Amino acid sequence: MRQLYEQILVDHEKRRFYAKCETSGEKRYSVKLPLSCRGEELLQLLEEGCAGGLRQKKYNSAKARAVQDLARYFNQCRKCGKWVCDEMFDPDIMECKQCNIRRV
Repeated sequence: MRQLYEQILVDHEKRRFYAKCETSGEKRYSVKLPLSCRGEELLQLLEEGCAGGLRQKKYNSAKARAVQDLARYFNQCRKCGKWVCDEMFDPDIMECKQCNIRRV
């Protein structure tokens, strides 16, 4: 799940966490940022993990919730480890379609 955690980003306009499929580019949105974490300069510090204090804890907690939420919509390839959307995943062999193509 660490790779998915690192794949979670923040849409600065919508003030929401999201994940993007590395293969198809499909975006899935999740929870909104806590109100105390929405300032543009502050958000930059939070994303870098440099804000510290209660705001950083709230941000990290919200991001962890986003990971749990978004994990339902993405699948981890057992071959390359990428997290991809359902469209780009073959559940029969538990691999992304890119790895499946390389095998053939």
